[in-house]
Amino acid sequence: MATLEFTFRTGKVTIDLERCRECVTHDCVDACAKFGATLFRLEDGLPVLVFTAEESGRRCIEDLACELYCRDNGNRGLKISLDMFGLDEYRQKARL
Repeated sequence: MATLEFTFRTGKVTIDLERCRECVTHDCVDACAKFGATLFRLEDGLPVLVFTAEESGRRCIEDLACELYCRDNGNRGLKISLDMFGLDEYRQKARL
Protein backbone atom coordinates (compact mmCIF):
# COMPACT_ATOMS: atom_id res chain seq x y z
CA MET A 1 0.00 0.00 0.00
CA ALA A 2 1.41 3.37 -1.01
CA THR A 3 1.02 5.96 1.72
CA LEU A 4 1.82 9.57 2.47
CA GLU A 5 2.57 10.20 6.15
CA PHE A 6 3.73 12.94 8.44
CA THR A 7 3.69 13.44 12.18
CA PHE A 8 2.54 16.56 13.97
CA ARG A 9 2.74 17.61 17.61
CA THR A 10 0.10 15.23 18.97
CA GLY A 11 -0.29 12.59 16.29
CA LYS A 12 0.16 11.38 12.74
CA VAL A 13 -1.60 11.79 9.39
CA THR A 14 -1.62 8.75 7.09
CA ILE A 15 -3.06 8.91 3.59
CA ASP A 16 -3.76 5.73 1.62
CA LEU A 17 -2.85 6.84 -1.89
CA GLU A 18 -4.59 3.83 -3.47
CA ARG A 19 -7.90 5.08 -2.10
CA CYS A 20 -7.04 8.59 -3.30
CA ARG A 21 -6.64 7.35 -6.87
CA GLU A 22 -10.34 6.46 -6.88
CA CYS A 23 -11.47 9.66 -5.12
CA VAL A 24 -13.34 12.23 -7.19
CA THR A 25 -13.62 15.03 -4.62
CA HIS A 26 -10.19 15.26 -2.93
CA ASP A 27 -11.97 17.15 -0.17
CA CYS A 28 -9.05 16.63 2.22
CA VAL A 29 -7.01 19.07 0.12
CA ASP A 30 -9.85 21.60 0.06
CA ALA A 31 -10.49 21.27 3.80
CA CYS A 32 -6.85 21.89 4.67
CA ALA A 33 -6.84 24.99 2.46
CA LYS A 34 -10.11 26.27 3.92
CA PHE A 35 -9.64 25.50 7.62
CA GLY A 36 -6.00 24.50 8.07
CA ALA A 37 -2.56 25.49 6.89
CA THR A 38 -2.77 24.49 3.18
CA LEU A 39 -0.40 21.55 3.56
CA PHE A 40 -1.57 19.63 0.46
CA ARG A 41 -1.90 20.19 -3.26
CA LEU A 42 -3.02 17.83 -6.00
CA GLU A 43 -0.43 16.38 -8.34
CA ASP A 44 -1.51 13.83 -10.96
CA GLY A 45 -4.77 13.37 -9.06
CA LEU A 46 -3.10 12.58 -5.72
CA PRO A 47 -2.49 14.73 -2.65
CA VAL A 48 1.15 15.66 -2.09
CA LEU A 49 2.70 17.77 0.64
CA VAL A 50 3.48 21.37 -0.20
CA PHE A 51 6.29 21.32 2.39
CA THR A 52 8.57 18.58 3.67
CA ALA A 53 7.01 16.10 6.09
CA GLU A 54 8.90 17.72 8.97
CA GLU A 55 7.79 21.24 8.03
CA SER A 56 4.20 20.05 7.47
CA GLY A 57 4.19 18.62 10.99
CA ARG A 58 5.23 21.98 12.40
CA ARG A 59 2.71 23.93 10.30
CA CYS A 60 -0.27 21.62 10.91
CA ILE A 61 -2.80 23.35 13.15
CA GLU A 62 -4.42 20.03 14.14
CA ASP A 63 -7.94 21.08 13.15
CA LEU A 64 -8.74 17.52 11.90
CA ALA A 65 -10.84 18.92 9.02
CA CYS A 66 -8.93 16.92 6.40
CA GLU A 67 -9.98 13.61 8.01
CA LEU A 68 -13.58 14.68 8.54
CA TYR A 69 -14.00 15.89 4.96
CA CYS A 70 -12.31 12.79 3.56
CA ARG A 71 -14.58 10.58 5.65
CA ASP A 72 -17.80 12.42 4.81
CA ASN A 73 -17.21 13.45 1.19
CA GLY A 74 -14.15 11.61 -0.06
CA ASN A 75 -12.97 8.02 -0.26
CA ARG A 76 -12.01 7.51 3.41
CA GLY A 77 -8.30 7.28 2.66
CA LEU A 78 -7.00 9.78 5.24
CA LYS A 79 -6.62 8.78 8.88
CA ILE A 80 -5.38 10.78 11.83
CA SER A 81 -3.92 8.93 14.80
CA LEU A 82 -3.77 10.88 18.04
CA ASP A 83 -1.50 10.08 20.95
CA MET A 84 -3.20 9.51 24.28
CA PHE A 85 -0.79 11.45 26.48
CA GLY A 86 -0.86 10.22 30.06
CA LEU A 87 -2.98 7.13 29.33
CA ASP A 88 -0.34 4.65 30.54
CA GLU A 89 0.16 6.60 33.76
CA TYR A 90 -3.60 6.79 34.33
CA ARG A 91 -4.02 3.05 33.78
CA GLN A 92 -1.17 2.33 36.17
CA LYS A 93 -2.72 4.51 38.87
CA ALA A 94 -6.20 3.09 38.26
CA ARG A 95 -4.77 -0.45 37.94
CA LEU A 96 -6.59 -1.04 34.66
